[in-house]
This record gives sequence, C-alpha cells and structure tokens, in this order.
Amino acid sequence: MGPNGSEWARTRPKASKNSRKLRKTSRKLNFEKLRKLFDKHPMNKAVYDLQKAIDKKINRMMQKNPHRLNFYKKYMKIIEEYNEGKDAEAVKRAFEELLKFVNEMNVEEQRSMRENLDEETLAIFDLLKKENLSKKVIKTVKEVASKTLKKLKEEKLKIERWRESQQISAQVKIIIRDCLMHLPEQSYPDNEIELNTMKVYQHIFSSYFGGNKSIYQEYN
Repeated sequence: MGPNGSEWARTRPKASKNSRKLRKTSRKLNFEKLRKLFDKHPMNKAVYDLQKAIDKKINRMMQKNPHRLNFYKKYMKIIEEYNEGKDAEAVKRAFEELLKFVNEMNVEEQRSMRENLDEETLAIFDLLKKENLSKKVIKTVKEVASKTLKKLKEEKLKIERWRESQQISAQVKIIIRDCLMHLPEQSYPDNEIELNTMKVYQHIFSSYFGGNKSIYQEYN
C-alpha cells in the first residue's frame, strides 16, 4: 500500500542510483528536470518516486491552507486513474498528469505573492473570500484578514497552550468575530459572519499552538 492508503505502487521498486537522483530532483518538483529524468528512467519507478515527493508537498500545503483541499481531491483522482490502468501507456499518462499537477502546485505556492499577502494571511483570506466580489470588497477582505491575524498574534496567540483554556479560546472567537464585523455588510450578512468566525477559529486552533509557535514555523 502506498501513502494515503492507495495502491499507488503495484510493485515497490528497489532504490537505484537513478532512483535516488529522481527523488532528490522531485523534492524541488522542477517540471523540466522531472521530464528529462523520466526520459532516462523506468516508468513505474519514476511515477512512484514522483508520487512520494508530491505526497509530502501537498500535505505541507494543506497544513498551511485548508482551502487547498481541492488540490488534494484532484491528486487523489490521478491516483485512482493510475491504479485502474493496466498498461505502460496508463503509467506514462499518469506521469504526464502528475507533471501538470506539479506545475499547478508551484503556481499555487506563488499565489500569496500575487495577492500581496503572506502565507498566513492568505489562508484566512481564502476562508473569507467568495465569488463575485468587487475589487474594492476584495481589498477590504484582505485588510480584515490581515488585521484579524495581527490582533490575535499580539494578544491571545502569545499565551502558551492557549488551546487548553476554555476562557482564552472563547476570547479568541470573540476577537475573530469582532474583526469580521468590519467586512462589508452587503456582501457578508450576520449569518455569514457567524459561519466565517467558526471557520477562521478552527483554522487558528489547528495551526497556532501558543507561545508564538505555529504550523508555519514547522514548514519554513
């Protein structure tokens, strides 16, 4: 069984010099280098090593931003199609799909720069954003996301093991809700404020451990 419980590698290959080289390159997930290595490398081994590298990368990306769940779903679809394949052509097709997926992940990792946000603020922004927002409203949502995180970091997230205190946890929820009340009312009615408060709180709870420690430090 491969990672995530799939039958990704039908036969687990033995490590070789080329295999180790592929794994080293796969960690960086460089699109062109992967393609060149694939041309010189047996297909099943190439797919297996690339899959392992993607597994690690996508798990890290999802930990940083729960909005990236759609990437995981797309990845699992590729795995399922690979497992259903019976011939060398199916293996090659899976590898090509993985290369495209790698490129999409690389683009996603650069999105925070395009949005002019850091990774932490981007995660909150993604939880709050919705379709058909004007540029003006999007700007406000980004500001609210940034101020929410800043206020939490300046206050409650400094406290060691804050998640173990019901009182502090409740205060964190209040801070989030108060900040989200600054979202444009026409785009975010009261019932959505309550829903988004819980979404942001769940993300903060799972990502920030207290004492200024977070999942983002672990993956930097």
